[in-house]
Amino acid sequence: MNYKQQLEVVEGLFIPPDTQMRMDCPFCNNKNTLLVDTTTNNVSWYCFHASCSAKGKKNGEKTMDYVNVTFKKENVKISEEFKLPDSFKIVHSNNKALQYLHENNCWEACMWGRADIKYDVKQDRIVFLVKNPNDNKYAGAIGRGLNSKVYPKWYIYGNKDIPFKCGECKDAVIVEDCASACAVSNILTGIAIMGTSLKESHKKYLEPYETLYVALDRDATKKSYTIVSELTSAGFKNVKVKVLHEYDLKCYGTPEIKEMFYGKKD
Repeated sequence: MNYKQQLEVVEGLFIPPDTQMRMDCPFCNNKNTLLVDTTTNNVSWYCFHASCSAKGKKNGEKTMDYVNVTFKKENVKISEEFKLPDSFKIVHSNNKALQYLHENNCWEACMWGRADIKYDVKQDRIVFLVKNPNDNKYAGAIGRGLNSKVYPKWYIYGNKDIPFKCGECKDAVIVEDCASACAVSNILTGIAIMGTSLKESHKKYLEPYETLYVALDRDATKKSYTIVSELTSAGFKNVKVKVLHEYDLKCYGTPEIKEMFYGKKD
């Protein structure tokens, strides 16, 4: 692809301003190799895979909004509350969204109110709303594309420093994605970090739990041990790896998850 074609694809990802995001590359289809940067009022992209030539940069205009944010930050009050876009509709409005909930063991969490889930008609995504635990207001959302043409597969709206949480159990499990967090929420609190790396900003949201499990997808087991080591070094006392030998946690129902973590099955 030439520069113009690449730019059209990148702009079609709808990356919010002032964001750095790592994602699957839509040009070479390799996992988590594309970095998109929309800070400093520009948009740049670069794929780290050796066989991919995707890279470029578009300089944006230095608008008054940009000047105010850059040079008068002390006078700018940024609201942390996330305003739901008009494109967010009830999840029951789309059959594909409902099918996703059922197939990935999220339906119960949605129906019992443990998770607020919408459907984004603009991006064709099922959307898991993220709340700020401090005030219980919406801080952002995480959307999952419902067809293979939607890039990136997972998309983060709004605040990226607060993980998605589902459940109110005394023990918690750190997982990669929102569906897995919903699937475990009848037994443990599910906390989705949207990837295999724990951000520094996530740690304060992990403090209330008696036991923390780390159960990343099977191909990221080494990363699970890295996170446990990192949390232990940060002072967390009871952190354990739960190795997944076959499938992701979203592939299991409540009885299987209960047996997996506590050796009990109803």
